[in-house]
Amino acid sequence: MTALVIGGGFAGVAAAWALSRRGRRVTLLWEGAGASSLYPGVLDRQDWDGLPDPRPVAKEVEEFLHVLDCWAPPSGAGVRVATSSGVLRPARVCDRALLDLELWRGQRVDVADVPRPGWDAQELARAWSASSWARHSRTEFRAVPVELPDGPALRFLPQAELAARADEPAWAATLGEALRSAGDGQAPLLCGPWLGLLPGSAQRVREAARRPLGEVLSAPGGPAGFRFEAARDAWLQRSEVQVRRARVEQVTLGAQGFEVSFRAFAVDGPEAPAERLSPQPSEVILATGGLVGGGVRFLAGTGAAARAFSVSLSVSARGVPLALRLRGREVSLESGLLGADAQELGRAALEQVGVLSDELQGTPLPGVYVAGDLVADRPRAGLEAISSAIVAARAACRVNVSQIPLSERR
Repeated sequence: MTALVIGGGFAGVAAAWALSRRGRRVTLLWEGAGASSLYPGVLDRQDWDGLPDPRPVAKEVEEFLHVLDCWAPPSGAGVRVATSSGVLRPARVCDRALLDLELWRGQRVDVADVPRPGWDAQELARAWSASSWARHSRTEFRAVPVELPDGPALRFLPQAELAARADEPAWAATLGEALRSAGDGQAPLLCGPWLGLLPGSAQRVREAARRPLGEVLSAPGGPAGFRFEAARDAWLQRSEVQVRRARVEQVTLGAQGFEVSFRAFAVDGPEAPAERLSPQPSEVILATGGLVGGGVRFLAGTGAAARAFSVSLSVSARGVPLALRLRGREVSLESGLLGADAQELGRAALEQVGVLSDELQGTPLPGVYVAGDLVADRPRAGLEAISSAIVAARAACRVNVSQIPLSERR
């Protein structure tokens, strides 16, 4: 029996991992980068501007984080990280390249003063030192000059290209030597998101610098997103998951399973012809993201019957389509010439709209599960997406295990 996962972000990869470790044959289809590739380097279960989240991370979620190996092991009290806008924020889990300030509370933290547009170490150090967390914990930030190799040539280099230099072992060693002598060479050093686009690059720089150091959060589409994609691709190559880059157009429950129509992803050239997935999967986990990730469309169509919100692919079972919900009510169709009144629904509607599911991430359509940002009225956060995907995979296996012949069970 085969399970289909649609989506290649946090939720999609977590669902594929959880299914495969339970012995299921898994096909993973996704079209392109989504919201997960835009993440700044931290994973949460809720909005971060509230109180820190001390709840333990579920064992299976922690195992997934360990398998991808781009995140530091979850600590008991969470982490504290810096942003390039002068804010210190809590998070539950962070990228290995980031500097967890909770480990250095009450001490002095040096800030790499490198002449680059958008990076003012002096002002950042002042802003971080003036934050409530720094004043309460008596943590001090101080800018220290750093001379990067080929500094003038790197000044206006785009952030991702500068970070990519650290993926080269020779450059990582040279960068580490430059960072080693900054300040007194002993205090932890905080720098911009320049420590590589691959998960292991930051550790090589630390070893060369022989001091604790790490990044601030990345901007959307920055190095942290590249590191997740590299970790995802590396795991998929090691796994037995069948991967296709494709745009799924239709999923319909038939007599032998789900009939899936898709088109292979192509950057250039004519559109590929539609294909049918074989063998037909017995379960489908939708992890296509919300509005940001492209899994939900807004104002698709024109006229009085315009669809205000719609799933980006057609999903149905026995003639019943998959409907979207917002605060418990259907929002696929709204009255009015242009569909939904976004002003009346409020900005939060653009984040909360999704598919209604039960506690096992099951939908009203048999065999169809949802995970991640596609789930209605749930926090749009990385750990939440991973957790929901693992719950969906667990439920899909539990519901259908009785249909698997004994000779194929593991």
